[in-house]
Amino acid sequence: MGYKNYRLTVIKGFNKGAEFPLEKDEITIGRGDDNTIVLNIAEVSRAHTALTKVEGGYMIRDLGSTNGTFVDKKEIGGKYLLKPGDTVMLGEAIYMTYMAEADPEETLVAPRSEEPDPQQVTVVTPKPADALAPQAPSAATTPGKTKTAEEILSDSQVTEEKKSNTWLWAGIGCVVVILFLIVVGAILFDYLDLYCTPPFDTIMSFLWTCPP
Repeated sequence: MGYKNYRLTVIKGFNKGAEFPLEKDEITIGRGDDNTIVLNIAEVSRAHTALTKVEGGYMIRDLGSTNGTFVDKKEIGGKYLLKPGDTVMLGEAIYMTYMAEADPEETLVAPRSEEPDPQQVTVVTPKPADALAPQAPSAATTPGKTKTAEEILSDSQVTEEKKSNTWLWAGIGCVVVILFLIVVGAILFDYLDLYCTPPFDTIMSFLWTCPP
C-alpha cells in the first residue's frame, strides 16, 4: 500500500504548528527567499536541506548546512528515505514531523525471495570522514525503536534542565570566590596596617582620623 498527501508539520521551534504540504518533485528548505519552504531564522542556513520525490515518498538530504539535518536525532550524512512519523530536525532550532496518508488504490507489489533485496534496505550514506567506520543502527531504521515526538521533546527538556543546573553551580562558584577574595583582602589590609596609608587615609576618612 502506498501513501499520498505528504506534509511536514512543525512541532517545536520557529513557526510551531505550521503545516507545509509536499507537492513538488523537488523541495528545498532554508532561510533564503528562493526556497520552496522559507524558515527565516538565523539557525537555519540559507539553503539548508532538500526533499526529492521518489517511489514510496520523499528522500531527504542536507545541503551543506551549518547546523546539520537530523532524522530522529541522528544526523544524516547523505540521502535518507523518510517514513511517515519520522521527526526531521534542522539543527536544534526546528522539529518537524513527516506525515502521509495511506493510499489504498496504490499497491506496491514486490517479488517474494528468501534473501533480502538490498535495494529495499534504507541506508544512510556516511560522510567521507566516517566512510570506514561501522554504523550503529539508528532509531529511524530499527523496527520498534522509533521515538515519538513527545519522547524527543522530553529528551530536549532534560538537556535544557542540565544546562540550567550547570550555569547555576557556576554562578554559585563565582560568588564563593569573590567572597573569599574580599575576606583575604580585608585580613591583609589589617595585617599591613594600611589605615593611614595613601590613598586609604583619604578614601576612608569618614570612618577614622589619622594622626598628623
